Amino acid sequence: MRLRGWLIAVSILGIVLAAAAAFYLLRPLDAPIPEGAGAQYAGLEQGVTAQGFPRLGSPDAPVLVEDFSSFACPHCREFHEGQFVALLDAIAAGEVQFVLVPVPHIGWGAREAAKATLCAGEQGQAWTMVDVLFDWQRRFLTSTFDGRRIRKGVEALGLDMAAFDACMRGSAVQDVLDRARAEFDRRGLTGTPSFFINGQKVQDYREFEAFGAGYDSTEAPSS
Repeated sequence: MRLRGWLIAVSILGIVLAAAAAFYLLRPLDAPIPEGAGAQYAGLEQGVTAQGFPRLGSPDAPVLVEDFSSFACPHCREFHEGQFVALLDAIAAGEVQFVLVPVPHIGWGAREAAKATLCAGEQGQAWTMVDVLFDWQRRFLTSTFDGRRIRKGVEALGLDMAAFDACMRGSAVQDVLDRARAEFDRRGLTGTPSFFINGQKVQDYREFEAFGAGYDSTEAPSS
């Protein structure tokens, strides 16, 4: 009788766990597109570097800013919502080229988020996707970059889903992330965000404030 009772208890526990797992996997997930997502890039030149990293601004700009970033990194989001916005005028003026090096360094789903940005970029929406993903990081506590949420968000942006899915499954996007990781390791980095201005590592975020006051591109930043 004791064994039978133990087996019944185990069976009930198994059913409860299975039901919880099914709810977790099948529950509806919101994928809101924040108001104005992508609007701040209107009129800015967009493209990719030779390594496949998303860029803003002219490749001939005298100042190159490189941002090694992860979508699961809270400080990366804080930079995107703060100092990065202050750079947009300098990018528009042709003074700065800004390159995002997507490193899925920390956090569950960061790799899928990085891949989604690159695949949205194939349809001209990389930077809009950046806005969306960082908004989700702030908005959601769990399953932030669940594959279903990402697909719903991409659908809401009006992208070609067949092309997006093919990109996500393909090897090319993973090759870009591998190159990003190799560059991260080559420069001896250990965390995100990490920034470089004209090849010199940024030690103080206040260096970005100089762009609003006429940055001298001939003067190397502190290292």
